[in-house]
Amino acid sequence: MKYLNRLYLSILKVVKVFLKSIKHTISALMPQHQARITKQQRTLEVLSSLSYRTGELKGYLQLVANSVSELLDLDWAVVTLFREGFERVLASSIDMGYDEDYRADLHGTLTETVISNGRCLYVEDASIDKSYGEPPDGYFAYLGAPLRLPTDEIIGTICSFHRQPRKFTTDEMQLIEIFAERAATAIDNYNLYQKQQEINLALHAEIKERQEAEQALKESEMQLRQIAENLGSMLWLYSSDGEPIYISPIFESIWGVASELIFADSKACLKAVHLEDRDRVAEAFKSLFTDNHNYDHEYRIIRPDDSVRTIHNRSFSIFDKTGKIYRIAGIAEDITERQQEQQRMIKAMERLSEIGELAATIIHEVRNPLTTVLMGLNYFYRMELPEDARKRLMLALDEAERLKRLLNEILLYAKHEVIQPVPVDMNKLSMELIENISSTQVAIGKQIVFEEMPESLIIFGDKDKLTQVLINLLQNACEAVPEGEKISVNFSSLTSSRQICLQVQNRGTPIPADILPNLTKPFMTTKTDGNGLGLAIVKKIVEAHGGELVIESSAIAGTIVMVLLPTDMDLT
Repeated sequence: MKYLNRLYLSILKVVKVFLKSIKHTISALMPQHQARITKQQRTLEVLSSLSYRTGELKGYLQLVANSVSELLDLDWAVVTLFREGFERVLASSIDMGYDEDYRADLHGTLTETVISNGRCLYVEDASIDKSYGEPPDGYFAYLGAPLRLPTDEIIGTICSFHRQPRKFTTDEMQLIEIFAERAATAIDNYNLYQKQQEINLALHAEIKERQEAEQALKESEMQLRQIAENLGSMLWLYSSDGEPIYISPIFESIWGVASELIFADSKACLKAVHLEDRDRVAEAFKSLFTDNHNYDHEYRIIRPDDSVRTIHNRSFSIFDKTGKIYRIAGIAEDITERQQEQQRMIKAMERLSEIGELAATIIHEVRNPLTTVLMGLNYFYRMELPEDARKRLMLALDEAERLKRLLNEILLYAKHEVIQPVPVDMNKLSMELIENISSTQVAIGKQIVFEEMPESLIIFGDKDKLTQVLINLLQNACEAVPEGEKISVNFSSLTSSRQICLQVQNRGTPIPADILPNLTKPFMTTKTDGNGLGLAIVKKIVEAHGGELVIESSAIAGTIVMVLLPTDMDLT
């Protein structure tokens, strides 16, 4: 019994010592845990505060460099841009003491390793482990991540250095990768914004050029009217006493009354002039009989149906051998539609420029938060979630990716098409694309029949953009037919018009006649999951090549899409 008591007391003593040890351990860990929570909160605050504004790249990248240095407790952090074996520092957490345009050779550096490998790298002590390259003088620990564009192109790095050897955790490596993604997105948006600005300048220059051309045309017309009669204009001739001698037959279609009315009442023409312009026209007409005047002016007339037309009139005096005025003549034309069309053209181009700039700006602003949303959704995707939650998450991810694709296609549609012409063998290009598409999900179970031309079919065009046209048309055709159906692809050469014709035919459900003319308009689609930009982009590319897109559809032949391209196009 005494032995059991002693054993019980011994066990109790051991338990007390163990509990006391646990208490001390928890007390020691609490400050570290609290510090970790504080650091996580600060990280979230910094990431939330990062907000790129269009055109303000330098300040944004500077904030990225400072944030990396602060959150990872590092001595130095930089954002670099890579070009042809050299790097340029875009932002630095410390003053580097040299010009912003300074470029450094990448060869043999840690940065070169990050760019060539395309992934995050850390070195605990670069003075010992020199297999990855040399750090700057006075620094030992290194942590870097590549700046990767959505196209998978690596354009630079975020590099961070420490003056003492140091290990880096997985969380720290993931954090610098997040900042690298933010920086790459900002640089990509900035480049897109700069391209959009160039497009806007080109549009403004084109508007100005058109206006100058119109002015030059008007001046040329004023000179040519004195020696030639415009077939679309009205020629009139009056005697020295103000009686009409000749009126062109086109007068009836312009004024809306029979020319006999003018011969019956010499002032009938003046009575049709708009009241606000009548005195000015009457004075000009009267002076032609008394002075050596030429008049070039515009005025409005009111037709019997109350419609208002704008008339441009060039009138002049005709002299006899003695120098006396014995006739007055003029050439008049209806310029109403021309004026309206000019105004519509100018307004449309100005509006197009404004809409393009606004659309690009909005898309750039949307892409930043969308990138953050996708990052958050992908983070949750890696977690263990209940089945219902995972289904909702997958739906959210699909919708976010669809929105991302839509934004990219809108930018692609708004972009001014610049063609880089090279010789392209359309036979070879079509064969390669058909082989690739035939193995994709959309083409499984469907037969694509290509009738190859016996000779090479070379045109000068942009190979990448023509590839995009072919892919879009083939995918549309595959989506339009059920399994087991055939899709026909063939070329023909139109010698008379120096064109080739690409024809893609499917025998799926015909497109309704009321929808057919609108298929190439933006956001017009017959697909439940389409965005209506595919054919609109195809049309822009084809027209940029000097070609034409034609779509026909019937219950007998199915749907036939024809792309007409010139074989001798001049794209310079």
